Parts: sequence; C-alpha cells; structure tokens
Amino acid sequence: HELVAYCQRNNIAVTGYCPLGGVRVNVLGDSLIQSIAAAHGCSPAQVLISWQTARGIAAIPKSTNPERLKQNLQSIVLALDEMHAIGQIATRQRKVDPSRNLPELAWVFHEKEAECPLI
Repeated sequence: HELVAYCQRNNIAVTGYCPLGGVRVNVLGDSLIQSIAAAHGCSPAQVLISWQTARGIAAIPKSTNPERLKQNLQSIVLALDEMHAIGQIATRQRKVDPSRNLPELAWVFHEKEAECPLI
C-alpha cells in the first residue's frame, strides 16, 4: 500500500503484474473475493481487476479463455466497505519477487559498473 501511495503521489504509473495470481498464488480462491463475486454476480477475476482499477492501478490479467477475456473487460463497482476489506486481506504473496534477483538487476541501475548477466 505504501509503495502504491508513493508512486501515485509522484505521478508514477503502477501496473499490477499478474493481478489474478497464478499457480503459486491463489488469489481467485480467496473466500472474501469469492463472496464479493457471488454478491455481485460476477467472477472473482472481475472483483480483483475492478479493485485494482478503482485504486488507479493498471491491471494486466492473462487468459486464453475467450469467455474470461470478455469478463476481464467488464468492471464492477465495488462498495467502499468491499474495497477496504479487500485491501485488508492479510495474505501477501508475490508471484514475481525482484528482491530475489537483485544482483542480476544491478546492471539495470548501474550499467556502467555491472554487466548484464543475461547476455
């Protein structure tokens, strides 16, 4: 939350990479997300994408299913208490954690002192 607030204060666009979780992170199966989706008659993905966009975050969901692709474009309006409840979900997991790859990423910020390990 703090990073998003900092970015938004400084006009830095924030993008939710993999906002629906995936194999290692089961966001769609969260009981709160499921109950909000049921209350709105929509998919859990629509809840999550709508929550992100309502916060001013661009979401890039992935799907190869034509029906889900259509659903991902249909946002819903979440109530303030729903927005707050989703923001309070205690589980914090990263599908991609750049801190694990800091030595490999050093060249991005200090390219004169470090060589790209991928080349």
